[in-house]
Amino acid sequence: MNFFSNLFDKIINLAKKNNSEKYLYFVSFIESFIFPVPPDILLAPIALTKKIHWLKIAIYTTFYSVLGGIIGYIIGIYLYEITFFQKLVNEEIFLEAKNLFLEHGFIIIFMAGFTPIPYKVFTITAGYMSIAFIPFVFASFIGRGLRFFIVAALFYYFGINLANKLKKYFEYIGFTITIVFIYFIISKYF
Repeated sequence: MNFFSNLFDKIINLAKKNNSEKYLYFVSFIESFIFPVPPDILLAPIALTKKIHWLKIAIYTTFYSVLGGIIGYIIGIYLYEITFFQKLVNEEIFLEAKNLFLEHGFIIIFMAGFTPIPYKVFTITAGYMSIAFIPFVFASFIGRGLRFFIVAALFYYFGINLANKLKKYFEYIGFTITIVFIYFIISKYF
């Protein structure tokens, strides 16, 4: 299929442009509450082109991602006010989920920020469940920062071949951590 080859070439060409980091920061911002494509897709080739230092792009990508996460959190707060959503959610299940978020919210947000789980779902849910704002922001910075620093460093220092090999294991590690966490929650609460 030429579609993916063409898309790959377009992303690499976009990464070589002078203002590519602006696109990256915009994508990292909107991905945290609405956009379906993760910023890693643009972060990796920008780090690979070595136009700007990987540390700088990792810091700014993290910052804008967490800023977008805060928007998602705010959306979640106001989502609870909408009567339609209140009717969809069973009160007992909602309280159980809220207790889970209150007890393990930091870990949940960290996992959502670091793993391939859609971060936006958890930013909105965190606001909806009214978890503490400061731990939410702190966990987001750690989870998203760790992820973006690893991706940027891999592509900057090792190039695309080695990064693709290591990224394969990175996905396995992320999924393994997620499965262990889900098992922990299920075994504790069910």
